[in-house]
Amino acid sequence: MANFLLIHGACHGGGCWERVTPLLEVAGHSVVAPNLPGHGADTTRVSELSLKRYGEFVSELAASNGPVVLVGHSMAGAVISRAAEAVPDQIERLVYLTAYLPQSGESLASLARRDMEALIASELVEIDGVECFTISRDAARRAFYQDVSDADFETAMARIGPEPVSIFRGAVFTENRFDRVPRVYIHCTQDKAIGYTLQREMLRDTPCASVLTLKSGHSPFVTMPQKLAEALLSLSE
Repeated sequence: MANFLLIHGACHGGGCWERVTPLLEVAGHSVVAPNLPGHGADTTRVSELSLKRYGEFVSELAASNGPVVLVGHSMAGAVISRAAEAVPDQIERLVYLTAYLPQSGESLASLARRDMEALIASELVEIDGVECFTISRDAARRAFYQDVSDADFETAMARIGPEPVSIFRGAVFTENRFDRVPRVYIHCTQDKAIGYTLQREMLRDTPCASVLTLKSGHSPFVTMPQKLAEALLSLSE
């Protein structure tokens, strides 16, 4: 039995995994899909959020549920990398689901600036004196959910919230223990939020032991939960 710890990306919450979680559980595995601080139903103030806080939160969950198969989607690639640096012995495997895979010292913003295929356009807002961004309806439809039904899109939009800009500006440092944890990358070849070219470039710079591919946009947990679950289950065989 594997212990899956599923970490959502920016502006989302743990509910995005709701179609994948039961598929993993019915196969006999344990699944935890939390809200990061300040996301979903979590009421942590925006002013208290940071990439460091996210990493500590996930590290604590890994330590209490480990060893875990730690899956990070999109922005959460940076979060799971920080957790691997902090508690490598509590992580069986890192899985980057069409996620940012920064080298030590890189920020998510620096990676995003290299992405010539992404169709994201964010809107800046100030919340409690903190500069944040939100995903506009048009950008969400174009880049995050271009391949979902209208009903699923409306459900997703109702759950999207703000994200501090500082999360993308902070550098990720994984200098000592990160490489002790085996890594897997799951490409989503039709992704318009993190382009396929950038996905391959990040993988070139930070190789992973295994590489899987889904013909999906940015949100396979909505569009193809069965195939995503099968990909994750194949890692525990």
